[in-house]
Parts: sequence; structure tokens; C-alpha cells
Amino acid sequence: MRARYHGEPISSLEAKSLPKALPGAPVKPTVGFMFGDLAGDPANRLPEGPITIDALSKLGFAMAEDPSNEQSQIPAAYTYFGQFIDHDITKTVFDPAIQAPGVSDIIEASTFIPLSQGDAIARVSNARTAILDLDSVYGGLAQDATQENGEMELGDVSPAPFGTIRTASKKHDLPRRPLIPNPVTDDEKDLDRQALIGDPRNDENLLVAQLHVGILRSHNELMQRGADGASAKTMIRRRYQWAVLQDFLPRVCDPTVVKDVLDNGPKLWKVASAKDLFMPLEFSTAAYRFGHSMIRADYSHNSTFNPDGIPATFNFLFTFTALSGDLQPGPGQDGEFPTLPDNWIIEWPRFFGTDANKASINPARRIDANLTPELGSLRDVQGNPIATLMGKLAARNLLRGYLLGLPTGQAVANRMGVPPLSRDVIKSATPSGLSATIEAAGLFERTPLWFYILAEAGAPKPGGPDGQHLGPVGSRIVAETLFNLAKFATDSVIASPPTKEELATGEFTLKGLIKIGQDPMMAPLAQ
Repeated sequence: MRARYHGEPISSLEAKSLPKALPGAPVKPTVGFMFGDLAGDPANRLPEGPITIDALSKLGFAMAEDPSNEQSQIPAAYTYFGQFIDHDITKTVFDPAIQAPGVSDIIEASTFIPLSQGDAIARVSNARTAILDLDSVYGGLAQDATQENGEMELGDVSPAPFGTIRTASKKHDLPRRPLIPNPVTDDEKDLDRQALIGDPRNDENLLVAQLHVGILRSHNELMQRGADGASAKTMIRRRYQWAVLQDFLPRVCDPTVVKDVLDNGPKLWKVASAKDLFMPLEFSTAAYRFGHSMIRADYSHNSTFNPDGIPATFNFLFTFTALSGDLQPGPGQDGEFPTLPDNWIIEWPRFFGTDANKASINPARRIDANLTPELGSLRDVQGNPIATLMGKLAARNLLRGYLLGLPTGQAVANRMGVPPLSRDVIKSATPSGLSATIEAAGLFERTPLWFYILAEAGAPKPGGPDGQHLGPVGSRIVAETLFNLAKFATDSVIASPPTKEELATGEFTLKGLIKIGQDPMMAPLAQ
């Protein structure tokens, strides 16, 4: 069976399929460093050697031991909108030449040497277009699920033995290939109920998959209103881009930083033209991984799967995707549902709020250096825990940052002109019992960028965001990157902003985008 790595960069062993998947892909470098001079100076990178690797592994293991579910004020819908955006703009592929023998991924080696700045750019590539163009929705296999008139195909849900969610339409699953009973070969396993979408990672988490379904439904509804296929794509892209810039960013970033970027443009990563655009590794491998800390252990998914009935745990939500329909949250054979069971249709008001109760039933966790234990025990498609380091998400993030030679949090803060975090703030964010290990590795003074950004976000009031949004370093990297990816995108809303009349429709937010195609029999989303 295929291992499920929850939207993380694919391993070098999978990279061999890239030329087939992306014919005609550009040969120029598709990744780079936002702060190239910092990444090229060893003094601005993590100390090299086995002590650092050991410390990062231990830190990553310990970060995913917080079961508290401490809440932010961000509705959980934005946790998975963030992941959806990630799948639209970045998918990291490693050159097989850097694969270590005897392990599934180089970071599983007992020791390895970080890549130089030049090697990181030359041996790592981005398999997405980077710009906010929704190639994850409209590209790749999605072209096989696009009708001649431009309408997007959807899949019918399958009858479940209990708890069916009432809907006016059965079209609440992704379009899929047919079920292959008992697949044996790798090709059969790949084709079994394969989703016909632009990025297969949108079918590895039910919440992201249902968001993808919502966008397909809205595309088709716009066509029902009179738009042709090309016009519907433009309308969806523009609503999506505006939601990223004006709805998502102000929730997850420091609002003053977002306003400055939107009003005045980037200060640090100034991109002159589309040909100069690339995916910054500081963003894709560190700053944008803040969303991992927002993931809850469980969700109130719908009237059937919720804390009062059958909890929808994080790992359970990975069961009804990719190989869809395995009703067993633990180890076991596939349940043989050809499509998503109809008791797993999402009820979006639980993730946004309602007119009667504006607060989301599912607030995201605080943005800080604590992750749910579910992320310390990732599972494969059959529900079996991944026994290797690849099952420890925080450790993977930290070791990838080390491998790629990212600049430290302190180096980036100094470059931005932001006072670096105090040693006490970083130490307080460090899991108990690890201070001596982190001290010995020198990581209090040269802190991994991802951990630094989470510590910055979790810094208590009055000086810090207290887990409610990113701090100045994280906010600046995230906001400037997404601004540039919108500026040079197809149908860019920066080049041509929506009119007052368009904004008055309420459709240029995440909620409004989903609401366009919402099933009329389901509970309506609040205004």
C-alpha cells in the first residue's frame, strides 16, 4: 500500500514520475531563497553535525505531545484553506541524486550534510506553477473530468449504513476512477478510485477534499447563472485570490504587516516580473508550515461525526480519501465503498459559524510551537502508524529545514530590522526536558526558522501575538510571498481588483466562495 505523508514534500523515490506528470515543465530553477545572502553564509545557518541532527529529531518528537487543543479565534476552515493554498502553489521534489542509500528519505539517515545554497536550488524543484492560478483544481487529471461545455464533473456519494446527511444532490464527492477490488500492482493501487483533480494531495484529507468539492460546485453554479467554462474559471480564480489576500492573510498574519504589504507592496522580496518568480524555501519549508500547529485532534464534522457521537479525529479524516471509503479508523481492509460515503459530507456551518452563533464550533488551535499528538503518529492509507521518522511531522519539518540550509530565525529577523526573540521566549517555547539538548546544539542562539516562527507566534502578551496569529517575521514572509504569487497569477486581482459591486455579492471570501455552490437542502452559511 502507498504511504500517506499528509501533503508533505514527496520523497526522491517518487520524483521519477515527475516528467510524466508534468510534460514540458520548465528547466529553470523553480525554487530559491528569499534571503539568498543569508543562506550562503554558514554563520547564518544552523550549526552542522550529528549534535544538531539529534537535537532537531528530539525537538520534533517532543513538539507533538500537546493534547490540550488550546484554541485560537481562527475558524478551523482556514486551517484547511491554508493547506489547499499550499497544494496550489508548492510541491517539493528532490533530485534522486541526493537520496541516501538504505532509507526512504535522506533525513532518515543517522547523519547527513546540509546542501549548499547552490545545490538546494539545483536539486530541489517545485512541481506546481507557484502562482495562485488553481492549477490544483483545473490542471492535470482535472482536464479528464472537464466536460465539453466547461462544466466540472463531480462524484456521487455512496449510500452509508447509517447517519446519511440530507442533501438535494448526490454530487458531494470528487470525480473518481472506478473502484478496483483488491488492487495488487502499483498501477492498480494508483488508479483505484483515483481522484481526477489537479493535485492528488487534495484527496488525502477529507476537509481539503470537501473544500475542493465546494469550489467545483461553485464553478458549476456560476455556469448555471450564465457564465461559460472559461469565464467561470476566471470568476473562481478572482474570488479565490481575493479571499487569500483579504480574508485568509488578515486572520493568520499580523494585520499591520498585511495592510502594509497590500497597500505598499513587498519590502523584502521584490519581484520585477513573472520570469523572476520562484518559490522561496524560507516560505515553503518553514514559514508556511505554521498551519501544522493549527490542526486539532478532532472535529465536529457533521451531525453524524462529532464529539457527541462518533468523533471525527484527525487521522480518521485521512481515512475517507485517496482510497476512499475505509470505514475503519485503524488497521484493516478497505471498506469497498466506490466513492465517499454519504454520512461524511461536510456541514460547513460547523467550520465557519452561523447567524445564530458566529463562533465556529471548530476553532483552530493556537499558532505556537505545540502540535497535536496526532501529528506525531501519522498513518498510512490502511490506518497503520508510520513507524519511521516520516511519521513524525515536526521532526520532518525541522530536518528538512536543516537539509536545505535555511537561514536561522535570528538571521532573518535581523535582516528585517525586527528585534530577535529573546532567549527566554525561545526557551519557554521549547518542550520541557529539552533545554540542555538545545543548549548543547547552540539552537537557542541559532534557532531553526520554522520553530522560531512558531515561538514568535506563541509569544505571550503584551509583546507577542499569544497564539492568535503569526508574529512579524512569519507574517512578513507569508504575506509578501502570497502577494507576489497573486500579483503574477492568471486573472490577477492585484492587476485588476474587483469592483464595489462584485465585493457586495459577498462571494470574495472563503465562506462566500463556498456558499455559491452550497447544497440548498443543507444548513445555510451565515452572511
